[in-house]
Amino acid sequence: MSAFYYGKLCLLSEGGNSRTDNLPNPEQRAIVGVVVGAHGRYGEVKVKSFSDNDERFFPSNKMIICDTIFEITKSRNHKGLVLIKFMGVDDPSLAQRLIGSNLEVPMADIPDLPQGFFYHFEILGLAVVDKQMGLIGQVVDILNTGSNDVYVVDYSGKEILIPAIKSVILAVDVKNHLITVDLPNGLV
Repeated sequence: MSAFYYGKLCLLSEGGNSRTDNLPNPEQRAIVGVVVGAHGRYGEVKVKSFSDNDERFFPSNKMIICDTIFEITKSRNHKGLVLIKFMGVDDPSLAQRLIGSNLEVPMADIPDLPQGFFYHFEILGLAVVDKQMGLIGQVVDILNTGSNDVYVVDYSGKEILIPAIKSVILAVDVKNHLITVDLPNGLV
Protein backbone atom coordinates (compact mmCIF):
# COMPACT_ATOMS: atom_id res chain seq x y z
CA MET A 1 0.00 0.00 0.00
CA SER A 2 1.39 3.42 -0.94
CA ALA A 3 0.20 6.94 -0.19
CA PHE A 4 1.68 10.11 -1.62
CA TYR A 5 1.58 13.60 -0.11
CA TYR A 6 2.27 15.83 -3.08
CA GLY A 7 5.14 18.26 -3.11
CA LYS A 8 7.47 15.75 -1.55
CA LEU A 9 7.06 12.03 -1.28
CA CYS A 10 5.72 10.61 1.92
CA LEU A 11 5.56 6.93 1.20
CA LEU A 12 3.73 4.34 3.21
CA SER A 13 4.45 0.78 2.38
CA GLU A 14 4.21 -2.64 3.87
CA GLY A 15 7.94 -2.96 3.22
CA GLY A 16 9.11 -1.29 6.42
CA ASN A 17 8.49 2.42 5.93
CA SER A 18 5.81 3.80 8.17
CA ARG A 19 4.09 7.06 9.00
CA THR A 20 3.77 7.45 12.73
CA ASP A 21 2.55 9.93 15.30
CA ASN A 22 5.44 8.92 17.58
CA LEU A 23 7.98 10.96 15.61
CA PRO A 24 9.76 13.84 17.32
CA ASN A 25 8.51 17.31 16.39
CA PRO A 26 10.40 18.89 13.47
CA GLU A 27 12.12 21.23 15.98
CA GLN A 28 13.51 18.11 17.68
CA ARG A 29 15.09 16.73 14.51
CA ALA A 30 18.45 17.29 12.84
CA ILE A 31 18.86 17.43 9.08
CA VAL A 32 21.70 15.06 8.18
CA GLY A 33 21.38 15.18 4.41
CA VAL A 34 19.28 16.12 1.41
CA VAL A 35 18.24 14.05 -1.60
CA VAL A 36 19.78 15.67 -4.67
CA GLY A 37 18.96 13.10 -7.34
CA ALA A 38 17.88 9.61 -8.33
CA HIS A 39 20.34 6.95 -9.44
CA GLY A 40 19.89 3.81 -11.49
CA ARG A 41 16.96 1.51 -12.13
CA TYR A 42 16.29 0.25 -8.63
CA GLY A 43 15.22 3.34 -6.73
CA GLU A 44 18.50 4.52 -5.25
CA VAL A 45 18.83 8.19 -4.33
CA LYS A 46 21.84 10.50 -4.32
CA VAL A 47 22.28 12.23 -0.97
CA LYS A 48 24.39 15.24 -0.09
CA SER A 49 25.47 14.43 3.45
CA PHE A 50 25.69 17.04 6.20
CA SER A 51 26.94 14.43 8.65
CA ASP A 52 30.49 13.63 9.65
CA ASN A 53 29.32 10.35 11.20
CA ASP A 54 30.52 7.66 8.78
CA GLU A 55 27.93 5.23 10.13
CA ARG A 56 24.94 7.57 9.74
CA PHE A 57 23.82 6.06 6.42
CA PHE A 58 24.65 2.40 7.08
CA PRO A 59 22.07 -0.30 6.21
CA SER A 60 19.33 -0.83 8.83
CA ASN A 61 19.58 2.80 10.00
CA LYS A 62 16.40 4.81 9.74
CA MET A 63 15.79 8.31 8.38
CA ILE A 64 12.78 10.56 8.69
CA ILE A 65 11.62 11.98 5.36
CA CYS A 66 8.36 13.96 5.23
CA ASP A 67 7.22 12.55 8.57
CA THR A 68 7.79 9.02 7.29
CA ILE A 69 10.41 6.62 8.61
CA PHE A 70 12.53 5.06 5.87
CA GLU A 71 14.90 2.17 6.50
CA ILE A 72 18.19 2.09 4.61
CA THR A 73 18.82 -1.26 2.92
CA LYS A 74 22.03 -0.37 1.03
CA SER A 75 24.41 2.57 0.84
CA ARG A 76 27.75 3.49 -0.66
CA ASN A 77 29.84 6.56 -1.38
CA HIS A 78 29.81 7.78 -4.97
CA LYS A 79 31.48 10.91 -6.38
CA GLY A 80 31.25 12.92 -3.17
CA LEU A 81 27.67 11.85 -2.47
CA VAL A 82 26.07 8.90 -0.71
CA LEU A 83 23.94 6.53 -2.78
CA ILE A 84 21.14 5.13 -0.63
CA LYS A 85 18.55 2.46 -1.28
CA PHE A 86 15.51 2.75 0.98
CA MET A 87 13.17 -0.14 1.67
CA GLY A 88 10.00 0.29 -0.39
CA VAL A 89 11.54 2.72 -2.90
CA ASP A 90 12.09 0.28 -5.73
CA ASP A 91 12.01 2.25 -8.97
CA PRO A 92 13.34 5.54 -10.36
CA SER A 93 9.97 7.29 -10.36
CA LEU A 94 9.63 6.87 -6.59
CA ALA A 95 13.26 7.92 -6.07
CA GLN A 96 12.71 11.07 -8.16
CA ARG A 97 9.82 12.12 -5.94
CA LEU A 98 12.25 12.24 -3.02
CA ILE A 99 14.50 14.82 -4.70
CA GLY A 100 14.71 17.93 -2.52
CA SER A 101 13.63 16.10 0.63
CA ASN A 102 15.62 16.43 3.83
CA LEU A 103 16.87 13.35 5.66
CA GLU A 104 16.32 13.85 9.37
CA VAL A 105 17.13 12.04 12.60
CA PRO A 106 15.97 12.75 16.15
CA MET A 107 18.15 15.33 17.95
CA ALA A 108 18.63 12.70 20.66
CA ASP A 109 20.74 10.75 18.12
CA ILE A 110 23.13 13.69 17.65
CA PRO A 111 26.03 13.98 20.13
CA ASP A 112 26.82 17.36 21.66
CA LEU A 113 29.79 19.24 20.23
CA PRO A 114 32.40 21.17 22.18
CA GLN A 115 31.69 24.88 22.71
CA GLY A 116 32.40 26.91 19.58
CA PHE A 117 31.70 24.02 17.20
CA PHE A 118 28.45 23.68 15.25
CA TYR A 119 26.69 21.17 13.06
CA HIS A 120 25.83 22.23 9.52
CA PHE A 121 22.12 21.98 10.25
CA GLU A 122 22.61 24.58 13.01
CA ILE A 123 24.33 27.03 10.63
CA LEU A 124 22.11 26.65 7.55
CA GLY A 125 19.44 29.34 7.47
CA LEU A 126 21.10 31.68 9.96
CA ALA A 127 21.13 35.41 9.21
CA VAL A 128 24.58 36.91 8.61
CA VAL A 129 25.37 40.40 9.92
CA ASP A 130 28.62 42.23 9.20
CA LYS A 131 29.85 44.50 11.99
CA GLN A 132 30.13 47.43 9.55
CA MET A 133 27.59 46.72 6.78
CA GLY A 134 24.78 45.29 8.87
CA LEU A 135 22.53 42.52 7.53
CA ILE A 136 24.09 40.72 4.57
CA GLY A 137 21.85 37.73 4.01
CA GLN A 138 21.27 34.13 4.98
CA VAL A 139 23.47 31.01 4.92
CA VAL A 140 22.09 28.83 2.11
CA ASP A 141 24.87 26.24 1.78
CA ILE A 142 28.15 25.15 3.33
CA LEU A 143 31.16 24.08 1.30
CA ASN A 144 33.75 21.74 2.80
CA THR A 145 37.15 22.79 1.52
CA GLY A 146 39.34 20.61 3.71
CA SER A 147 41.04 23.36 5.69
CA ASN A 148 37.85 25.17 6.72
CA ASP A 149 34.20 25.37 5.82
CA VAL A 150 32.94 28.16 3.59
CA TYR A 151 29.47 29.59 4.19
CA VAL A 152 27.50 30.40 1.04
CA VAL A 153 25.39 33.46 1.83
CA ASP A 154 22.55 34.77 -0.34
CA TYR A 155 23.27 38.50 -0.67
CA SER A 156 20.40 40.11 -2.62
CA GLY A 157 20.32 37.25 -5.12
CA LYS A 158 24.12 36.92 -5.38
CA GLU A 159 26.23 34.37 -3.56
CA ILE A 160 28.97 35.50 -1.21
CA LEU A 161 31.49 32.93 -0.01
CA ILE A 162 32.49 33.58 3.59
CA PRO A 163 35.34 31.53 5.05
CA ALA A 164 34.46 30.01 8.43
CA ILE A 165 37.62 31.12 10.19
CA LYS A 166 38.05 32.91 13.53
CA SER A 167 39.23 36.18 11.98
CA VAL A 168 36.01 36.44 9.91
CA ILE A 169 33.35 34.72 12.05
CA LEU A 170 33.07 36.79 15.23
CA ALA A 171 30.09 35.07 16.83
CA VAL A 172 27.54 32.34 16.12
CA ASP A 173 24.28 32.65 18.03
CA VAL A 174 22.19 29.62 17.08
CA LYS A 175 19.48 30.49 19.61
CA ASN A 176 18.88 33.91 17.99
CA HIS A 177 19.56 32.64 14.44
CA LEU A 178 22.48 35.01 13.87
CA ILE A 179 26.11 34.97 12.72
CA THR A 180 28.19 38.10 13.22
CA VAL A 181 31.09 38.54 10.81
CA ASP A 182 33.92 40.96 10.00
CA LEU A 183 34.20 40.62 6.24
CA PRO A 184 37.58 41.22 4.62
CA ASN A 185 37.75 44.21 2.27
CA GLY A 186 36.63 43.40 -1.25
CA LEU A 187 34.58 40.33 -0.36
CA VAL A 188 31.28 42.08 -1.08
